[in-house]
Amino acid sequence: MFVITSSKLREFDINKAREFIDYWGRPHTFASVKCYDSDEEVNYIEELNIGNRLTEQNIKRLLRWKDPRMLTEKTLSGPDEGKDNKRVLKVLERRDDINQFRESSIGTGIDDFKRVTREIFPVGFVWRIFLFHIARPHEFPIADRNVFKSYSIHKQVKIPANWTEYEDYIDYFFQIAIAANIVSE
Repeated sequence: MFVITSSKLREFDINKAREFIDYWGRPHTFASVKCYDSDEEVNYIEELNIGNRLTEQNIKRLLRWKDPRMLTEKTLSGPDEGKDNKRVLKVLERRDDINQFRESSIGTGIDDFKRVTREIFPVGFVWRIFLFHIARPHEFPIADRNVFKSYSIHKQVKIPANWTEYEDYIDYFFQIAIAANIVSE
């Protein structure tokens, strides 16, 4: 069984990737995220709408799931409380771009989509990555500061803050997925 300790985290062994995944994949007591103005829970996998275009509702729910405080469809506090969230509106305005990137063949349009995500989120690299992820979840793994922190400890590198560093993380992610027999080479 994989048991997490600070020293073990630094000694991560790719050959024990399956144990690592089993440890982190067991049920945790993470707070569920409810749909805005509803008691219904956001079903992340369902909202990815694999094989179809992302709808406005899918995007709203995925953004709320990613960051319920800052990416909910209505601003939750401050002077704009109750008004449409400008960040969410910017994503929704670019829904066609997200879906076009989703539907294009692997590897095409990445530079154009990087520009789109920078226009949507001038700051917030993880939010930009999230747009890549929801467009092509099988190609661009989801990431957040916690995942990046573990990665940086495992690989003894700095936490990714740009595209090149994220590409290194993608390679690492798929090395683990291959070692754990989740995907084939």
